Amino acid sequence: MFDWNDLRYFLELHRSGRLLTAAKRLNTTHATVARHIENIERDLGTQLFVQHIGGYQLTPAGQALLKHAEAMENTALLAQEDMSQGISPLGQIRIGVTEGLGSVFLAPRVAELMRRYPGLEVELVSVPRFVSITNREADIAISLDRPGADLVITRSLTRYRLSLYASPAYLEQAPPLRNRDDLGRHQWIGYVDDLLFSQELMFHHSFCRHPHVVFRSTSVVAQQQAAQAGIGLAILPHFMGSRDPLLVPVLPEEGIEREYWMSARRELHRSVRLRVVWDFLLELCARERNLLLGEQGDASSLASTPIPGG
Repeated sequence: MFDWNDLRYFLELHRSGRLLTAAKRLNTTHATVARHIENIERDLGTQLFVQHIGGYQLTPAGQALLKHAEAMENTALLAQEDMSQGISPLGQIRIGVTEGLGSVFLAPRVAELMRRYPGLEVELVSVPRFVSITNREADIAISLDRPGADLVITRSLTRYRLSLYASPAYLEQAPPLRNRDDLGRHQWIGYVDDLLFSQELMFHHSFCRHPHVVFRSTSVVAQQQAAQAGIGLAILPHFMGSRDPLLVPVLPEEGIEREYWMSARRELHRSVRLRVVWDFLLELCARERNLLLGEQGDASSLASTPIPGG
């Protein structure tokens, strides 16, 4: 029978795809990782990985072992939590979230969660890409697309509004901007099309059929800063643009809505620690609905701003 400890190395190599990366995450050497993989393959009498140019990939036997290894890992995690936490949800939890929502909306508000549950350690992975639940990059993930993976619990977190914003300096020197028909004469700020991590970010054509995009970035925060510098029009979430003193809304009636989805692994959703964070995020977004959707009641929302030059 194989050593159960070898499964840690098996799972990490599967998730990282490379010996050196797996070794770094396990705080060991690549030779040690390779040795544990060789041990389990010898004990089971089958090959678990094949090496390709893109890294290590599971064989059919490896795929069969994966579901059992993950089930054992989940059981161990839940047992550890039951024994160590009791009633009080202490310890570490990682939230993977898109850059704008994580850096601008969640980060300033997570202190409330930590005050409620002293000892809770929050890791906020706020990046302009998809963060994987199944590969253990996060315990809870917030994404623009609804996840379709098995063994994942998913629900809508909130809808949110996007609108056009620009700096007063840009609008002073730009062509008049009275309605949607004028948008094609302006400079735009947007994403790098071939590096989009979600098709939900392809929203320029919701405003303008042929936008003249002069600045592109994978980062929505960089786009916001480019707009502040007067480069052009930026499409920003209401929770970012409406609170920015260096920007003003442009044609606010032309806004669009998108949706954030929240997901977690099904086994871990029984975790007390995860559940309190999950519930807090739902509560927070419901409470901040006006800011997220730009609805009446948010003092900075949809009042029309005069457009210089118009």
